[in-house]
Amino acid sequence: MIVVDIIQNSESLACEISRYLIDNQYALQTHIDKNILFNKSDNLKTIRLFFITKALLFDSIYNDVTEKFNSSELVIYATPVSHISKEFGEKLRLNLKAV
Repeated sequence: MIVVDIIQNSESLACEISRYLIDNQYALQTHIDKNILFNKSDNLKTIRLFFITKALLFDSIYNDVTEKFNSSELVIYATPVSHISKEFGEKLRLNLKAV
């Protein structure tokens, strides 16, 4: 399992992407956070959409999301999940898209 992060700057787009991910069995649920990105020159509003999914779905998710919601603002990455509850892990394995 992995946690996929999709970073961009529109809350409405995050909701649209979330619906797409759930409808296509890439995620059972998503989380949307509002954040501030600090760098050398700017403080920018960002929206972080994140969810747990199967690691083998990452390439499909990346390709589908970047194709359907094409934007130079999208940043998509994943981190591994080393531990997950037995119940939630089983729910993900049974209800997410087969690989």
